[in-house]
Amino acid sequence: MSYVVTGIDIGSSAVRGAVAEIGQDGKLAVRHTFARPSAGFRRGVLVDAEEATHVLRDAALILKNISRRAMQNVFVNVASEHVRARPSRGIVAVARADQEIQEEDIGRVIEASRAVKLPPNATVLHHIVREYFVDDVGDIANPLGMNGSRLEVSALVVEAFGPHVNVLVKALERVGLKVGGLIVNPLAAAQSTLSKRQKELGCLLVDFGFGTTSLVMYEEGKVAHVKVIPVGAGHVTNDIAVGLRTSVDVAERLKLEFGAASARDVNRKETVPLKEFDPSADAEVTRRFLAEIIEVRIEEIVGLIKAEIKAVGRDLEFPGGAVLVGGGARLAGLPALVKEELKIPVQVGVPYLNEFSIERTEHRDLLEDPRAATLTGLMLWGATEQPTSPLSGNPVKKLLKYFIP
Repeated sequence: MSYVVTGIDIGSSAVRGAVAEIGQDGKLAVRHTFARPSAGFRRGVLVDAEEATHVLRDAALILKNISRRAMQNVFVNVASEHVRARPSRGIVAVARADQEIQEEDIGRVIEASRAVKLPPNATVLHHIVREYFVDDVGDIANPLGMNGSRLEVSALVVEAFGPHVNVLVKALERVGLKVGGLIVNPLAAAQSTLSKRQKELGCLLVDFGFGTTSLVMYEEGKVAHVKVIPVGAGHVTNDIAVGLRTSVDVAERLKLEFGAASARDVNRKETVPLKEFDPSADAEVTRRFLAEIIEVRIEEIVGLIKAEIKAVGRDLEFPGGAVLVGGGARLAGLPALVKEELKIPVQVGVPYLNEFSIERTEHRDLLEDPRAATLTGLMLWGATEQPTSPLSGNPVKKLLKYFIP
């Protein structure tokens, strides 16, 4: 029997979804994809229940027309600015007399590391194992079968504001969708765009969304930090609309077709006739002026990213570079500006589709795009939840799988 997994990436500007069927070969055969304008969400949070329900009901109807099974195992992203990450540790004594570490010991030490004091209304979304220590010797990925008297784990707890999570789940359930998992945005995006080698070298993934910019840092293959910044590519669009006294829709088109992240390399004399975008406008604007508007906001966002790296509290280096995904990553000149500011290699990330079987061109076009990094990551994440997963047979290994991104 095959299993169906659905991913829904809910953004401030668009909702993207995909349905895949997992065959016996473990491949995800993509059956359907869709993208619709979003409404009712702002900066990753549901703010208008009526508008959001309309959007989600439309998505649920699409899934229902595909298969009722597509509605039963839905993995959804969380991109609220109230996502927080904090380190956690757990320590236990090894139970067996011969001091051989068993699955029971691993389960106990993970549970011990979960005993953290949370702020009021906080909900834990992820409990990520970073490394194990056996008698103070660390950098151990799996201590099963090793000998020692004391087992310790270093973990990262990723939490969100509980009421925001609850209202999202209720809205999804209200339209008939059954939530299989909630995944923090950058962790989902990293699942589909970062290689194991990049994580081991140390790298930074930045998801430039419309309402938020989210990031995850990797150090020696381990998640070092997760953060959601409440400023995104939509703020750039709003700045253009205000600066040029035009509509948001026109500003978005100007940004994508003629915008640039840095004004320095833009010709001062090149102009853009606004009438081509807005019939009521008869003025022209220079591309240099447009780029100057954009650059101010982009520099602010990159400055916040730099501050977040510094706030981790130790000198993080990223030999694996930075990978930019999300709709904002399409902005011309953005990789060069980020490279100059962070002093590391930078590239725009596109999801790896090796784990997918895609027959239809329109599905591939939607998924093979920086904007689909989170969506494809949600499906990959969801695929590990299925009984076909190698981790599903053993209860403790299944428990561990929930904690390791």
